[in-house]
Amino acid sequence: DIFGHVASGQADVGVVPLENALAGSVHENYDLLGEFPVSIIAEAYLPVELHLMSLPGSDVGHIQQVLSHPKALEQCSKFLEERATLSQVICSDTAGAALEVRRRGDASLAAIASEEAAQEHNLQIIARGIQNHAMNATRFVAISASPNVEAKADKCSLLFTLPHQPGSLARILAAVAGQDGNITKIESRPMPGKPFEYAFYLDIQAPLDSQDCISRCIEAISGSAASCRVLGRYRAAPPLF
Repeated sequence: DIFGHVASGQADVGVVPLENALAGSVHENYDLLGEFPVSIIAEAYLPVELHLMSLPGSDVGHIQQVLSHPKALEQCSKFLEERATLSQVICSDTAGAALEVRRRGDASLAAIASEEAAQEHNLQIIARGIQNHAMNATRFVAISASPNVEAKADKCSLLFTLPHQPGSLARILAAVAGQDGNITKIESRPMPGKPFEYAFYLDIQAPLDSQDCISRCIEAISGSAASCRVLGRYRAAPPLF
């Protein structure tokens, strides 16, 4: 819905998660980036602390079902594995899981979500900070129907396909290295209708002293790839850790 609203002009900007420090890539959003005519215009890394919450007066021993987004469940896998009797219920987002627990009014249900969600829906946090590691963060990107034209953009995201030949990916990576580009992310996704062939998503960050590095990297990749689409040029967000 977010991608569709942005692409159609119903929304000026959408914000979607692309990867989490513990659970990895949000594959469906990578696929949607390739499907819709949108551009990444900004990125941000946000710290994530996840809590188990239920109706006031409940406790962990009474919980039978846990509701949350699948990536949040993955981020709390150790906590859930230690409580194997808990059944996991998939929700579209963490805040929606908290809302559903409040709406159903069942003390045997709990949600994994943020402290803000607990406050918003008057839920009690019954287990704090249950993510697998304290250093947890999610990378979000802002998408727009129009590309960013900021002159100081020092990062870009690309989607490209390769000729089905030995060494084709190695040549792309070497070309980026030859232009001093720093590859911060590479993701392969299957191509519909082409079994066991893949499209590649690549994030490249330029060094501080090289204003034209991104343009040179795009040119080098375009010259070797079967197809290449620039998904966005934007300013790199500062790391959290």
